[in-house]
Amino acid sequence: MMIFRFMIYNKEFRATGGILLFLMLFSCQSEYTKLVNLEAHKGLQQDSLLFGMSFGDTKKSFFDRCGELNKEKLVSQGPNNRSVQYLLSSKQDDENLTAINMLFYGNFDKNDTMVGMDLEFTYRAWSLWNKDYEAKKLLPVVKDSLMKWFHGNPFIPLKQETSDTELFVKVDGNRQITAYAKNNKDVAVRIEDLKLKYPEKFE
Repeated sequence: MMIFRFMIYNKEFRATGGILLFLMLFSCQSEYTKLVNLEAHKGLQQDSLLFGMSFGDTKKSFFDRCGELNKEKLVSQGPNNRSVQYLLSSKQDDENLTAINMLFYGNFDKNDTMVGMDLEFTYRAWSLWNKDYEAKKLLPVVKDSLMKWFHGNPFIPLKQETSDTELFVKVDGNRQITAYAKNNKDVAVRIEDLKLKYPEKFE
């Protein structure tokens, strides 16, 4: 009888110990790792990008879509023909000082399949002497716009050991959006597919 009770107690102890170990390991994870793991377990497929584009589109379809947007006068050619330019709507009562330029371009793998997108935001009224239009002031505005375009989880800060740059990351299913002040002028954003970055988590 005592042996039987010990066996039950031992099983309960091991089960409890396993749960405690899991909780300890989970609590030791960074907020980012917790978020990625939770989103991976949801099994949600989030492939949408901007302007009706998605992960998996071909490079040709990217250029075709940009051509359509250009004909509709929604976008124009970016600097040095290396990106596409889009002007975010601005207030009309301040001489368009809050207008924001957005540059974007798809990221493609060796098979010319779109696996992500890079974006860059800048106040059109930016100048070295005007602190109101610095990237650090623009960053919250960009994050707010991204939240409106891509509903779901909020941005969380992402700590870095090798850099002082403050990163903010938003993860919804397999789609990750990272935003940060690239310099005094520009806010950089990268959208990527975590199924490619962490395939073992998104099996």
